[in-house]
Amino acid sequence: MIPLDSFVGQSANGKMVPIIPGGNSIPLTFSNRKEYVARAIEYRLHEIDRQVAVVREGMSWIVPVPLLSLLTAKQLEQMVCGMPEISVDVLKKVVRYREVEEHHTQVQWFWQTLEDFSNEERVLFMRFVSGRSRLPANTADISQRFQIMKVDRPYDSLPTSQTCFFQLRLPPYSSQTVMSERLRYAINNCRSIDMDNYMLSRNVDNAEGSDTDY
Repeated sequence: MIPLDSFVGQSANGKMVPIIPGGNSIPLTFSNRKEYVARAIEYRLHEIDRQVAVVREGMSWIVPVPLLSLLTAKQLEQMVCGMPEISVDVLKKVVRYREVEEHHTQVQWFWQTLEDFSNEERVLFMRFVSGRSRLPANTADISQRFQIMKVDRPYDSLPTSQTCFFQLRLPPYSSQTVMSERLRYAINNCRSIDMDNYMLSRNVDNAEGSDTDY
């Protein structure tokens, strides 16, 4: 909403503020309406220059500033944040098996279950096993290999994980259906570690996260 009495306008946070120094005391009239529009546009265009400069400085530690003009917004997001789609093929490329062979039936059931998951479920799975919600855009940037470990526990128990090791611990299952049910339950109900949302929450309200492994 544009006021009709002075040189004030709505800021990005919704508050009414002077668009120029002393704007509260400068009457808005028909004769100076064009100046008001020009000043209002200039204010909104440069309102967050300081914040943008700080963000730019921080990003320069990750991506050299001269390269930014060569990237689209999507490419930059992927470079900084990783891929929004969790690729099962990528996980297969970086997996390491412990106490179980690649061609074991349980392993095949697991990969098929992960393929059957929606991407939203695979994101939950990533949080469950790593505390993160995305994979790096470049496979070479995955610093820690995904581990699938067979554990000696009762049949059809819930799977567990060690996020610090990017490790999934699978007990034996009587069928793929049961494995799928147990995995879905675990990823939807056992998310005390979520490093992405933890950092967001910490920045917003200084909330504390959990360091406990599953």
